[in-house]
Amino acid sequence: MERRAWRLPPTILPDGDQRDLWVADGRLTSRPVDDAEPLPGEFVLPGLVDAHSHVSLGPEQTPLDLTGTAEALRLLPQTGVLAIRDVGSPEDLMLDLAPDPDFPYLEAAGQWLAPEGRYYERLHRPVTAETLVATALAQVRAGAQWIKVVADWTDPGLSYERTVLEQLIDAVHEAGARVAAHTQGPNVSDVIAAGVDSIEHGCGLTVADLETLAQAGIAWTPTLMALSGPMPRDAAPERVARRAGWLDNARALLAPAAEAGVTILAGTDAVGPLTGEIQHLIDFGLSPEQALGAATTEARDYLGLPGLSDGAPADVVTFEVDPREDPEVLRHPAAVLRAGVRIR
Repeated sequence: MERRAWRLPPTILPDGDQRDLWVADGRLTSRPVDDAEPLPGEFVLPGLVDAHSHVSLGPEQTPLDLTGTAEALRLLPQTGVLAIRDVGSPEDLMLDLAPDPDFPYLEAAGQWLAPEGRYYERLHRPVTAETLVATALAQVRAGAQWIKVVADWTDPGLSYERTVLEQLIDAVHEAGARVAAHTQGPNVSDVIAAGVDSIEHGCGLTVADLETLAQAGIAWTPTLMALSGPMPRDAAPERVARRAGWLDNARALLAPAAEAGVTILAGTDAVGPLTGEIQHLIDFGLSPEQALGAATTEARDYLGLPGLSDGAPADVVTFEVDPREDPEVLRHPAAVLRAGVRIR
């Protein structure tokens, strides 16, 4: 596809800075470009990032095959989602995908790592403590940039002893990858202390944990949509009460976490779309700017992806209406550039 010269809208989100940017040869520049065509829209964001995705799961968490997963990935850039972190797939499926220029930028894990009885049986192969490190390193050799460990589950306690988690994390870091930990229980402080790189869900986080997260650079992906969906009518009262407690905890901690400097990431889990998660982050205490940052600038910084800076690839999304006023605007981009090529 042809790369054209563009002039971006002047209002740069999420903060609303006024800055002149152009696109030439697929990259951003602050130097004026002659004959650049104005890109439609009044507001511009760096490409959106879904930082907790399971693209290989379809409706009702039904596993997709490689073809179905590839089709789902190709749809995302049209919505402005230009990068994803996929944190778990059945049978290491995401690591078997052939590279495709129509995919968003992808950082992927393999299968969820959990012992017998500590994850959805139909979605993973149990991994014992004795084989945990070897299994993780095999995923890294297969291309995983992340390892997803199910650090706890519905039963009390950690899925693997803390010393085992520490061995896993040290080995993965030595191999050049990072570790994301599923945790919904009260043992989250032990998971943090083991040295993970990100906390997924984090339903048991406390105020005291926030300072540790901030100081250690550990990200938190609350996945609020996944925790807020409808429950079965016959759900046990204790299950209903437990989830209500999780949501109350998220409402109490999100704003203080942002104030403490914790990196908060927007992630859809398996329920989507990213617009909904951004709205939930606002409803649960973040400012619109902070919520948009969780899906753009914060996520890009955390994953090592460029934003709207001179020389960066022109991965941008524009809007006619300010999404800080109404996140639903994010569903209707005016234009999407991917490496400077207009795809919408």
